[in-house]
Amino acid sequence: MLKPPIAPMRAEARPTLPAAGAPASLYWQQKLDGYRVIAFLRGGRLHLQSRTGADLTAHFPELQAAAGIGMDLVLDGELVVLQGGRLDFA
Repeated sequence: MLKPPIAPMRAEARPTLPAAGAPASLYWQQKLDGYRVIAFLRGGRLHLQSRTGADLTAHFPELQAAAGIGMDLVLDGELVVLQGGRLDFA
């Protein structure tokens, strides 16, 4: 199994949005009620890691289909579950 290093993933509250003209790599998004993860895809294998370093891979088996996209990548984001058109953290 892939064992990526634990990366700190703490968001910081800010009183304002980034100014217009901020670097193109700087984006913001609304915080949904989901799981903050880093997804590592390497050699056709997917590993999902929580912000504390816990392995979440087995909790989202439906995401294994993403392993077939044919490239290695790392995604930092939030996984959400929809049930009946609503967010469901449980």
